[in-house]
Amino acid sequence: MHESFHIEEEYGRNLPEFTSEFEAIAYYFDYRFEQLSMLNEAAEYMRLRELDYSPESLIDLEKLYFTCFRTNGWKELQLTIHEFETMMSIYFGEVVTRNIPNTDWAVQPYPFDEKKYVLGLNRGKHTDFFTNYFEDHYLMVKNEDEHYLYGRYKRIEKRMNK
Repeated sequence: MHESFHIEEEYGRNLPEFTSEFEAIAYYFDYRFEQLSMLNEAAEYMRLRELDYSPESLIDLEKLYFTCFRTNGWKELQLTIHEFETMMSIYFGEVVTRNIPNTDWAVQPYPFDEKKYVLGLNRGKHTDFFTNYFEDHYLMVKNEDEHYLYGRYKRIEKRMNK
């Protein structure tokens, strides 16, 4: 007999457990800081200009991503593509929250497990919960010169300014 696949259970298995909401908020604050620190180190190592959290820096970050993709720079950085995409996701969220009014980070209970909490990007009435916004980014983008990250930022900015 075939068992149905429940994506919410699979997603929940990979979330950390917490004893309280405060613990989850503290964890995700530290997690974001750690991800951003590692990304800045990688950018510095690859001689990318400093990531300054401006919307335009998303273009440079995406260029770095595709440079690493083409040259297998992940090995040089001692990162997996998934780890880099996760750092890229956190950086994207940080650029959004620093530059677009009425956006912020959110930590909320995971509805399918009371001991787990999820990190999200709150955009007014809508919140995106994610662990990796840009998973398999190279498959989503037809042309690396289209500046997908910057375009996504501009779409959020436009929606929030209506």
